[in-house]
Amino acid sequence: MKLQNNKMRLIAAIVAAVGVVSLASTAAAAGVAWTYTGSTGPSHWNHLDPVNYAVCADGTAQSPINVRNPIEKALTNLKFNYGTSEAGIFNNGHTVEAEPLGSPTETLTIGKTVYPFLQFHFHAPSEHELNGLHFPLEIHFVHKTEDNKIAVVGVFVKAGKTNKDWSPFTAKITSATDVAEDTAVELDWAKLLPKNPQTIRYDGSLTTPGCTEGVKWNLFTHPITMSRAQISKFLEAYSGNNRPVQPLHGRKILIDSTISK
Repeated sequence: MKLQNNKMRLIAAIVAAVGVVSLASTAAAAGVAWTYTGSTGPSHWNHLDPVNYAVCADGTAQSPINVRNPIEKALTNLKFNYGTSEAGIFNNGHTVEAEPLGSPTETLTIGKTVYPFLQFHFHAPSEHELNGLHFPLEIHFVHKTEDNKIAVVGVFVKAGKTNKDWSPFTAKITSATDVAEDTAVELDWAKLLPKNPQTIRYDGSLTTPGCTEGVKWNLFTHPITMSRAQISKFLEAYSGNNRPVQPLHGRKILIDSTISK
């Protein structure tokens, strides 16, 4: 009996040890730390997790890019089903986001595909370049379907007049916690976008690990304005959280030539 008990304890110890290793490996994979500088910065992302982040280095359709000489094409305007709703603002450790709370109904339609809206976040300076130049800020409105199709809308920001529609967000940037429900405000999502509907479009990727490709990128050509005080709120929270531009690898960049459609 003693021998059997010892054997059972040994088996239990082995099972426990395997379980601990398995959990530790899972936790390590899920919690790989990455940054925008140094040994955990963009040029090292693929080394941090060679399995899940490999495409960050090996991909051929990576974002952001430097937009030069886009091809004019008659494109149908993006269709936003954006309204006013409660938003939760939170700090994810790399940027500050805002997401619809409750039962969100906001969507983006491109062609025949309807993309539910997930959240927006910012990068400072802009991740995309226009003819080699950055804007102070770039806002990304992220959309995703149930079958994992992703479309991102990029909005550039330049210094100018105070933007009252963005004030509820800018007032809470520096005090946001990591829980969206802790900081709830009301946002009119549609009014956060530029009025001119012209966009630049190309196929790219997410700009953070694991740099997933197959993303439909839509960049508004006309920036919105915010006051320098508002922009400073973004920079106080995060500055330098932009991935460098990536090789184009022959991809086509299109610009809408029929903005009235």
